[in-house]
Amino acid sequence: MATGLGAATVHLTYSVLAIVGIGTIVQPWAETNSLVLGLLSGFTLLWFAIRTRRSAPLPAGDDADRVQLIRAYASAIGLGVTNPLTIILFCAALHTLMVHSAGLLLAAGVFLGSALWWTLLSATIAIVRHRFDSNVLALSSKLASLVLLALGALALARACGRLMT
Repeated sequence: MATGLGAATVHLTYSVLAIVGIGTIVQPWAETNSLVLGLLSGFTLLWFAIRTRRSAPLPAGDDADRVQLIRAYASAIGLGVTNPLTIILFCAALHTLMVHSAGLLLAAGVFLGSALWWTLLSATIAIVRHRFDSNVLALSSKLASLVLLALGALALARACGRLMT
């Protein structure tokens, strides 16, 4: 759930920035600096892959402690802030969809929608998690780390492709 709130916080922040008009400044900046942002995203994903691979999943019924929750929240913010696609999509979409009088309502809707999505994901996992033994949870964690590794490598390859052109 902390990860979802981190993602929702980034979405809210980008929504507000786009609504107040910074999107017209940030979008060209993000496109100009896509190499650096792509490298940051790639390395962040690789870092997540390594962390996911090294950490053991919590057994069903165990709760995360305060430090784990803060780390999950901060990690989600770090990943969201460095994702160039998120920046560009928010700047483009919100600037297009926004009516100035409804700007804050739109930002609140983005935050609530993102938080609701993550709440549903977290609740679903909490409900079905006890049905899986520790081996299945460990395997799913390993698979998730491989997916993160592949996405990180892809982000780095794309960033390096921009470097070559």
